[in-house]
Amino acid sequence: MKLVKVGSGAVVIVLDQVFTSKSERELFDILEQSGVDRGKPLILDFTGVESLDNTGINVLVKLYVRAKKTQNHLFAIGLSSPYRNVFEVAGLDKIFHINTRASVMFKMASLTGSREVTRAESQAESHWSTTTGKLKVSAAPGQAINLNVNGRRTAGPVQGFGQLWEKTYRADLSDTRLTPAQIISAVKSKFPELQPPENRFYPSDRGIAPGEIVLINALTPGGLVATGVLVLYADEDTFTFITPQGHPEAGWVTFRSFEDGGRTILQIQGLARASDPIYELAFRFAGSQIQEKIWRHVLESTAKFTGGAAQVQIEKKCLDTSLQWSRFFNVFQNAQILSMLHSITHPFGRNK
Repeated sequence: MKLVKVGSGAVVIVLDQVFTSKSERELFDILEQSGVDRGKPLILDFTGVESLDNTGINVLVKLYVRAKKTQNHLFAIGLSSPYRNVFEVAGLDKIFHINTRASVMFKMASLTGSREVTRAESQAESHWSTTTGKLKVSAAPGQAINLNVNGRRTAGPVQGFGQLWEKTYRADLSDTRLTPAQIISAVKSKFPELQPPENRFYPSDRGIAPGEIVLINALTPGGLVATGVLVLYADEDTFTFITPQGHPEAGWVTFRSFEDGGRTILQIQGLARASDPIYELAFRFAGSQIQEKIWRHVLESTAKFTGGAAQVQIEKKCLDTSLQWSRFFNVFQNAQILSMLHSITHPFGRNK
């Protein structure tokens, strides 16, 4: 990465060709050294970025949390068209100024020149969802309740109400003797069967692939929740779900397998806020424990399916303790409330 100062207290950080979770430490180290003034623009130059994966967008959300505290305005310049779509689906276009007159000026000041973005376009088109606007469920299995997804938009961590949490669940699956790609392939193909019995997942005919919707019917202590998720990103050893409006959480969860010190790890990592005040209260009283139980079950079920045994490690970090009161009215899209009303009005039938 490269730091460029453009005067008036603003700075440009020119990103490397690859932007992933491994870029986080370098980005924040450069930011600390930059001396950007409070309230001044902070510009990320994506001109040379050829690979942005699902872990990279976590870094951008963490940057937003920091910038919010220091009142720095975020700009993104040099984004290829496919990655601009990624920003829109993930809700990052709400925190970064893109294609403004100011950003063009800063781009010229950065003197980075132009690069071919064909690799970036290829990577984005093959791994990222191109879905923008409202979600549409093309078909639903006969037994699935199709509610609270059609016509909704995606809602990332920026669009939620509650505290922002990063929760990481890890299991060592080295004794299965499978590669990370083989483990993720097994998770994709058997995802509904890996869930606890109270959770029903209904992937589309294309399975877990970018842009596909997975319907969810879950029984909770508060009753039925009919919702779903969009497959935001998928490649051979990782995939990410992003939630729609009204889901219990606003954010995404990433399933990834990788080698670490000679061990083969399966990791589930969520970056999300409770969607509205009701969900926030529910998570504080019992929802977080229920969520941990679900993902622990998935990891242990995967280990059993692949012929291994898993000891699950959990790490939780609250990245932002503040509540986003501007998102209070998300409550009117609350999937649990609407699912309960549907159960009352359709006691003997299901809505497709």
